[in-house]
Amino acid sequence: MLTAAASCALAGIAGADPSAESGSDLSRQSSQILEGTDHETTVYETVANADGPTVLVIGGIHGNEVAGYEVASAIAEWEIDAGTLVTIPHANAEAVEQRTRTGDDGVDLNRQFAEGEEPTTNLAQALWNVAENYDPDVVIDLHESIGIYAGGPVDGVGQAIFHSDSTETATDAEQAADTVNRNHVDERGLEFTTDTFAKPENEPSGLFVHKAARDLNAQSFLIETLSRGPDLETRINWHTRLVTNLIEEELFETETTTDDSTGDTSDASDDSTGDTADASDDSAGDTADDSDDETVIEQCRADAS
Repeated sequence: MLTAAASCALAGIAGADPSAESGSDLSRQSSQILEGTDHETTVYETVANADGPTVLVIGGIHGNEVAGYEVASAIAEWEIDAGTLVTIPHANAEAVEQRTRTGDDGVDLNRQFAEGEEPTTNLAQALWNVAENYDPDVVIDLHESIGIYAGGPVDGVGQAIFHSDSTETATDAEQAADTVNRNHVDERGLEFTTDTFAKPENEPSGLFVHKAARDLNAQSFLIETLSRGPDLETRINWHTRLVTNLIEEELFETETTTDDSTGDTSDASDDSTGDTADASDDSAGDTADDSDDETVIEQCRADAS
């Protein structure tokens, strides 16, 4: 139901029209993984007529990180000009449905992707099979955290773009963060920062994007917004703008309107002050308040009418 909020935040971004019908130069298809199980979820594929790279966007690895999977759901409907766009909006569908970090098994899905080894659960293996099948050039994983990243994961990893270890990905992440900070972050202290992934021998380990970067040699990014303080619509806007900046040259022929001067305003009060994330946790997100979600949806409906 919250996809309406994500669609509202996407308005005005060139190339990202969630309501447009597919033209003759686009083909779309979807498939299920782990069909008939509690972990059944959908993989969406959009292929443009023009050649280009393959981009994989994944959300919902943690089910209580709402903005991430809402934006991934909207991205599944984007119109692209070149290449292939693959999205898995609800990677951990059971957790998304329950609005919890993990499913009933209590297993953190984003610790099951050891580099150089097979994933350790059926769900992790199924997701990794998708990644191997498409062999993406770019992978983007969308998350939220209760605290702001300050060089270490102890207090949280929010408002950050983590990236694979290359000059190109570092530059792309820095440019995306700078554009969004200048145009869409109005509250001091909520600016996005960037950093490279943890080394293989360091924690946190077993992350999907780490394995994509090191086993598939994909340009990989993990985007983290705060899960508390800024409202859902603002967080959706940040995720959307960051993803668009990271992939606009790959999938869109025309420059997207991500550098306009009319940025969204973040909520000045961050109620996560004093909360501490687990030191081995890359994205300890909290569940957004349901009443806030309904308000966002109603506002989007009003704007569209």
